Order: sequence, then C-alpha cells, then structure tokens
Amino acid sequence: MRYEKINAPFIWLAAILLLASVSTAQTVAPNQSTQQTPPTNVATQPPPAQNLPAELGFTPQQEQQWREIAREFRTQEMAATLKQRQARQALNEAMESANPNEDVIKQRAKELADAQSAVTQLQALRQARVLQILTPEQRVKLKEIRARAQGLRREQRGGNALAPNQQLRRNNNAPLLTPAQRKALRQQQKKQKP
Repeated sequence: MRYEKINAPFIWLAAILLLASVSTAQTVAPNQSTQQTPPTNVATQPPPAQNLPAELGFTPQQEQQWREIAREFRTQEMAATLKQRQARQALNEAMESANPNEDVIKQRAKELADAQSAVTQLQALRQARVLQILTPEQRVKLKEIRARAQGLRREQRGGNALAPNQQLRRNNNAPLLTPAQRKALRQQQKKQKP
C-alpha cells in the first residue's frame, strides 16, 4: 500500500510531462504535411524529405529506391501515427474523467508509450533503409543537411541549446549603453528594490 502511495505522484508527474511535451511539439510544427510524424530526438530526426533527392544528387535508380521505401513504409507509419493519436486521446480522457482511475491511467499511458515506440521503430527502419542506398559522399552531405536543420531549429527556439547553462554572446553590432545610461539604469533598479 505504501509503495502505491509513493508511486502515484510520480505517475501523475510523468503523465503531465508527457502531455506537455506532446502539446508543445504539436504547436511548434503546425505546417507539416499530411504524413505527420511525432517529434523525435533532434539527432535522429530526418531533414525535410521534399528536397532530399535533389540536395543529395540522387541517381535515377536511387530516387526510384527512395520512392519504393517511402511507399512501403507510408501505410505502416500512417496506421502507427493514428494509433498513437488515439492512445493519446484515450489517456487524456482517462485523466480528465470525473472519477479518474489510476489503474486505467497507467494502462492508457502504457498504451501511448507502446504506440510511440512503434512509430519510432518504423521511422528508424525507414531511415536505415534510406541510408543503405546512399554513397559515402551522400551520407556526409546528409549529415551536413541535418546539422543545418538542427541549427535552424535552435535559432527558431532561441537560446543556447548546446550549452544551456552558458550565457549567449552579446551581439557586437548592438549599440552600447553610455556610462550615463548605465548609471540611470542602476539607479532605477535600486529604486525598484524594497
């Protein structure tokens, strides 16, 4: 009995964090195509697929193989994504019910985790298959494209994602405060403190 009392707050916290991360991920990327995929680890997230063949310089054979891989995984990924959405909705309903049942919430959270795992596995398998058709030079280009995309996402989020505890460098082109402005600012800050 004591174990259940200690464990319950952690389960609630995990469920809330899961929902918060999912809702923020959905608001960050509203302009995705109809084949939506859930957020994944930034290091493994593929670059936008629309220009991939052109950017990597695919041969006609590689482009055909790439299309076959996409066609093969499309239905599986769509089904897995639908199952994930349904599991997320079921978990939300269980948590927001008038009389929440912890056992039901635990079960719905497990179902959501399983659905997310299935989506991640399919994405990883598809990416592994695509990597098999690339030449070593194309793999290097792909890493560069991913690094560029990661840099753009970091800029869009703002902040220093690589070293969050370090302060960002000041823009050298930004105008400096004059000594009189700094003095006035310090005096104003002193007045605001009780």
